Amino acid sequence: MTKPTNSEFYALLRLSFLAFVAKVFETLHNGKEMHDNWHIEAICHALDQVQNGTEKRVMIHVPPRCLKSIIVSVAWPAFVLGHKPGLQIFVVSHNLDLATGLANKFRQIVNADWYKVAFPTMSGAPLKDNERIFVTDAGGFREAISVNGAVIGKGPDICIMDDLLDASEVATENGCVKVNHWIDTSLSTRLNDPASSAMVLVMQRLAINDPAAHLQKPEGWRCLNLPAIAEEDQIVPISDVEDYHFKKGELLDAARLPMDVLDVQRAKLGEANFLAQYQQRPVPAGGGEIDISLFQRYKTLPKAYDVRFLSIDAASGTQSGSYSVFQVWQVTNGNVYLVDNQRGYWTFPQLKKRVVDTQILWKADFVAIERASSGLALLEVLWDYYPDNIRRTLVQGLTFKGLSKEDRAAKAMVLVEQDLVHIPYEADWLNDFFAELGAFPAGSNDDQVDAFSHAIEFFRKWLVSRFNPEYRGRGRVLK
Repeated sequence: MTKPTNSEFYALLRLSFLAFVAKVFETLHNGKEMHDNWHIEAICHALDQVQNGTEKRVMIHVPPRCLKSIIVSVAWPAFVLGHKPGLQIFVVSHNLDLATGLANKFRQIVNADWYKVAFPTMSGAPLKDNERIFVTDAGGFREAISVNGAVIGKGPDICIMDDLLDASEVATENGCVKVNHWIDTSLSTRLNDPASSAMVLVMQRLAINDPAAHLQKPEGWRCLNLPAIAEEDQIVPISDVEDYHFKKGELLDAARLPMDVLDVQRAKLGEANFLAQYQQRPVPAGGGEIDISLFQRYKTLPKAYDVRFLSIDAASGTQSGSYSVFQVWQVTNGNVYLVDNQRGYWTFPQLKKRVVDTQILWKADFVAIERASSGLALLEVLWDYYPDNIRRTLVQGLTFKGLSKEDRAAKAMVLVEQDLVHIPYEADWLNDFFAELGAFPAGSNDDQVDAFSHAIEFFRKWLVSRFNPEYRGRGRVLK
């Protein structure tokens, strides 16, 4: 490829925000070249849409250390002021030290020789500057503001909100409410033109009622939501003519955030905080009855096993709002291993077929279902399906004698605390499973929790009965 001339290079910096970001990174990191990745293109494209007026409200959620602040709070204000020096921009952060630090990096860029050549019409007015405010000769500015800071007397054409909550602190209910109230009553009221002024929020998710959730409710925002590990297939625009297919299970940036780094962060933060900050999926406060960190983890399922069984939580129908869940469990040497976990909205015939197919696939010795509501109906259907000589042994009904869901979960956790319950390190269903368990009992769903509680209760009873002749000889070894 022919190396561009100086004039072509500066033209590229004016025309391409992505190229501009690469030059900003190089400047801030003493000539080090930026490692490019598609998520950087996606962020730049989202900001291009704000700049050209296609979007006025954009949220960007990415994990820590993915260059979000450099791109959004440092490079982008410099780029848009280079094109329109009269624009007025607020950049808001959770504390003044962070806000000032980003302002200093911005000033380093606009004072760079290459920037002055690329944008000769943008110049500062030093006599009007201070550490937090850069003022242009055209009357525009970039002002650094902290949450709860005074915003009286002026307003922005563009309001950038960058990490309004501190990830190192617990995002408490009161903390979120306080920040959200300040956004509503102070920051949002200062827009120069409420109909045309733009707002951009960039943050890692911290709580279910954080500013991202709060702002999404009253008005629609375009949301660029990029977890560290894709939880479902996602088509992400990275330019006006190109999309990136972010596939389920794929790492967002294997160079910056490889799996071993993510595993360390998961262990350090705990599952709930990891799901929020790295997967952009916070769980409700008020959970914690199930301590996810206590589960044993396995990389390879033991081939030898004493027994396999299914644990089923049956919903009352596809319109009930509850999932049906079936789990495959295996007992090896007095420990129980979760092999598979599936949930979905299935009709009763579909659920019955899935149970039968799964029982055959995994050669399950038992199917455990609670004797209540839809579970009782499923028990009766399965008893009718299987031959008389095995149906009452194969399909087992569980009774909990009036125990609440919380009591069942607490009872199950006793065996977890004894290091007897093992969960895989990797599975495509694992994040949903841990999110529900971590949020219990305050979460919106508890179907997987119920199936888990049922499974551990069945395992407990099997341990007690394992020397009963009815159970002898049922173990197998996979070939």
